[in-house]
Amino acid sequence: MSTESTKRPTVETGTFLAELPYVRVGNGPQNLLILPGITLENAPPNGLAVWTYRLGFGHFARNYTVYVINRKHDMPPGYTTQDMAADYARVIVSELGSSHLMGFSTGGSIAQYVALECPGAVRSLVLIVSASRLSEEGRETCKRWQALARQERWQELRADMASVTVSSEANKRLARAFMKVFGRFVLKVPSDPSDFITTLEADLNHDTTGRLNEISAPTLLIGGSEDPFFSESLLRETAQKIPDAILHVYEGVGHGVPKERKRRYGNDTLAFLDDRLEGFSDGWVRLCPHE
Repeated sequence: MSTESTKRPTVETGTFLAELPYVRVGNGPQNLLILPGITLENAPPNGLAVWTYRLGFGHFARNYTVYVINRKHDMPPGYTTQDMAADYARVIVSELGSSHLMGFSTGGSIAQYVALECPGAVRSLVLIVSASRLSEEGRETCKRWQALARQERWQELRADMASVTVSSEANKRLARAFMKVFGRFVLKVPSDPSDFITTLEADLNHDTTGRLNEISAPTLLIGGSEDPFFSESLLRETAQKIPDAILHVYEGVGHGVPKERKRRYGNDTLAFLDDRLEGFSDGWVRLCPHE
């Protein structure tokens, strides 16, 4: 475990349960667990990743200790979003205690199952560019990425992944061109693509539509009207089925809400979380039936 103390907020890296790598940002009075979207590498974070997480999530560190926790390495074939949620639930129960939970995209799919299977451990739930299941366009994209990964066409895959995080066609073309030209120099070839392929399969099989009414945590959903993975109609359907949910749909933006609307989504999320700083019972362990 290492700690960086020369700047604020403080940053620490480590591994939970010898499996799940994390970056901790700040040391506020309550925990905010962030489950990131899909990545090509589930390795422990390096210097660049640590800097990125501090830059991206430092604004949440005022009232929260922020833990960005990735999935474990070497997941077996057939590992589902529900299985991944069980890994996170074990971290909450054994290491952190009741926490606020924020999931981005794939991380949001997993967070839904944490809230369903271990409800007392989740103070509140924030789903960023995530819904109960993928849209048809999102499914086709995931299948394309699986094929590219199996063929080890990394530059093409990274270019495709980069393009979905921006909205305008001009920026999509720019992102693709940059990754095709410079991707080989700035990004390493994945050490093992199997985790990426397994996670994509889990995304394709994820569907909590029939269980959304069981989510008891206060929930905030934020998405874009042009998201190819989680359409506006899916976002609205998901929010309507969760008993205590608030939905913000940002017009004219797609899956890149965290980058293209960083200030707005951060402010909306903090307003939601700060309303829930008080009044939570910590008698939560008994409500996690699988532990």
